[in-house]
Amino acid sequence: MMLKTWVLSIACMLCVSTNCWADTINIARAANDKGRLPDLLLNAALERGGMHQASYPYGDIETLPLSTRINGLKNGELDVFFALSTPEYEQEFIPIYIPIYRGMMGMRLAIIKKENINIFEDIKNVEGLQTLSAGQGKFWADTNILEYNALPVVKSLKYKNLFRMLEADRFDYFPRGIQEPWAEVEKHEHLNLTVDPHIMLWYTAPFYYFVPRSKPELASHITEQLEAMIEDGSFMSLFNREPYIQTALQQANIEQRTIIKLKNPFLSDRTPTERKELWYTPDSSANYTSIDESL
Repeated sequence: MMLKTWVLSIACMLCVSTNCWADTINIARAANDKGRLPDLLLNAALERGGMHQASYPYGDIETLPLSTRINGLKNGELDVFFALSTPEYEQEFIPIYIPIYRGMMGMRLAIIKKENINIFEDIKNVEGLQTLSAGQGKFWADTNILEYNALPVVKSLKYKNLFRMLEADRFDYFPRGIQEPWAEVEKHEHLNLTVDPHIMLWYTAPFYYFVPRSKPELASHITEQLEAMIEDGSFMSLFNREPYIQTALQQANIEQRTIIKLKNPFLSDRTPTERKELWYTPDSSANYTSIDESL
């Protein structure tokens, strides 16, 4: 009897140490999310907290439309999704007010056709941008930001269609987060596309985790773990090691670009803009060609 009790006690201890009693939470992750910062940070936070175990109900589907992620949270299939914030998302779900990409999603480089490599060479301000059209997802937060700044936008329901639409001259450029365009151009190497070397659009754009309103404890737990990671430096360590961010910082040549600032009127009052440690800012010593401050 004593032996059985001892074995049971050891089994329970092992079970706890391997999180086999942890609550399972369903995360909106597609195959192309694996190894990227939102995936890395969330898994590190959950592992640190030891209370929840990640599950991915959509398996290895290559891409996961934003509408699927949102509907999954609404209907209870998902517990966490990550996206560029909008007022609607912050009202409907619980946002975790820590910008995952430290605002880099608001630093936009353009994918263009190779023969249009100099399309932005003489564009120095918003008025110049208004002569060209951008491609965007119909329901993306960026779409509203570009339209607010009076920039022409051509929309598609499907992300993957935008690359062929660009090659077919349906629009002039496809603005992407600074860490995104090189991998996307490489993935679509059969198309006649490249990354523009001349400009960068820049607006404040937090990319958050969102949790259902019915799960405030989960939101609090993830927030607590992320704050601890910021405090001990592990957040920045993951940020600096993330391959797509490394590529962006190595290849973007921000100091050689015309930086055109846009307004984002859709930020909530709770956007943590006062916490400078949460946001990436290009080297203040960089010799920018031009920064448009008119908007």
